[in-house]
Amino acid sequence: MSLTVQNNSTWTKVLFVLIATFLAFVFGMISVTANPIFIGLAVGLVGGIILLTSPKKTIWLVIALGLATPALLDMGGHGLSKILWAVSIMSLLLWLPGLMNLFDLNKNQHNKYIPTFIWLAISFVLFSMLSALLEHYSLSEFLTGFKRYFQSFGLLLVLVTLNISKQDVDKWLRLLLAIALLQLPFSLFELFILVPLRGGISAAGAEATDIVAGTMGANLNGGSPNALMVTFVLIVFVFIFSRWRVGLVTTSKLWLYGLILLLPLGLGETKVVVFMLPIIGLVLLRKDMVKHPVRYIPVIVALAGLTIAFAYLYVYVMLDTTFADAYKISVQYNLKDVGYGTSLLNRTTVMSFWWKLQSAQDPIGFLFGNGLGSSYGSGLQAGHIAAKYPGYGISLTTVSTLLWDVGVFGLTLYLTVYVAAWRAASKLWRQTASNLVKADALAIQVAIALTLMFTIYSDSQINLIMHEIILSMVFGYLAFLVKQQHKLEQTALAST
Repeated sequence: MSLTVQNNSTWTKVLFVLIATFLAFVFGMISVTANPIFIGLAVGLVGGIILLTSPKKTIWLVIALGLATPALLDMGGHGLSKILWAVSIMSLLLWLPGLMNLFDLNKNQHNKYIPTFIWLAISFVLFSMLSALLEHYSLSEFLTGFKRYFQSFGLLLVLVTLNISKQDVDKWLRLLLAIALLQLPFSLFELFILVPLRGGISAAGAEATDIVAGTMGANLNGGSPNALMVTFVLIVFVFIFSRWRVGLVTTSKLWLYGLILLLPLGLGETKVVVFMLPIIGLVLLRKDMVKHPVRYIPVIVALAGLTIAFAYLYVYVMLDTTFADAYKISVQYNLKDVGYGTSLLNRTTVMSFWWKLQSAQDPIGFLFGNGLGSSYGSGLQAGHIAAKYPGYGISLTTVSTLLWDVGVFGLTLYLTVYVAAWRAASKLWRQTASNLVKADALAIQVAIALTLMFTIYSDSQINLIMHEIILSMVFGYLAFLVKQQHKLEQTALAST
């Protein structure tokens, strides 16, 4: 018997060595090709193996690689960001344990409790698949659209269904803080090293400073997601500020973190900050301002002053113009008929253009859309609807993309997810006795408000994996807090 066990052990070791040698050979050949797609797939395979043993480790990888590496991968503008496909693969693989845990009937009652907004998000996924079946065009279009929309949804599923402890959540929150703090050194590098390569502020102005996007991806040859970078650091700052208000963060740490987090806002031309700051102030302080309006007048004045200061910086330094001219130009390419960038449509006309093309002859397209991926892209990579209108940019915003892809019903369901999440955070704030949870519930509502603003600003929340990871972490953390509160209530009920 012992001989058999020993032989089995020996064969296991031999098999392990053979497999390891084979994988080393394969990965070595892949690295020699320098093909970013092959390399991404190989890294994704490694992530998949890790996933089979510990989804929590994969969560670490998805957050770290998804949010901290795009700057390193995209600076050359040579498609190296395809390595992020590995992150997408790892996150997509998280669907497997997420769904298994979701329908595991042997879980304890606490883990089986799923907040309403998560069920609505799952319903949106199912609806999107149904709409694709109704307006089926091609399998490749559906798969690319599904990947683009839901590449981080597996991350959200495991955050909601996995047996996660508060210690796990705190470690992931600290990781997010560390990545947010990294935005300053990366932004400084982009400002002083990369901006001159694009002509410098004096020659190219805002077009040059567009590259200041922290770790979200600085593209020398095109637009960079700088608005996403400032959104990320603002959300992290709001969490710190909200905890400081209830005495959980010292004033010295608030100033230190605030300085590091907010400085990148002034290093690049991100005019959207002018709209974000009032939203943040209104959402975060609304409860206290209603109770003590006079006491918060200095806060309102300070916030207004900060907003004006950023507006002055963007207009007079970055754009080298006046407020009147900047307002006129902004109105033209946001509200009038001037196209945004190289597109024929802008954030307003993209909606009127969709409405103009709806007809009674195609009620399914109006209600259920034309299928995932139908409105995205250009050239050979364009979806079948986008290919009909080359150069128009019909997928400029999240709202317009959803209307084309999943119709009015799909857009309504998508927005309902955020409304339900907002209500869940409000309910959590009312019911909890924890100052920490109250502070974080308000910060989560700020994140939700900024995301809703993004629906008419860009399409990054259903296109860029970095934005989708941030949203998954926000919703996943909210679900964790709601489940914790539900557990406390059930325990209290059982003891009475």
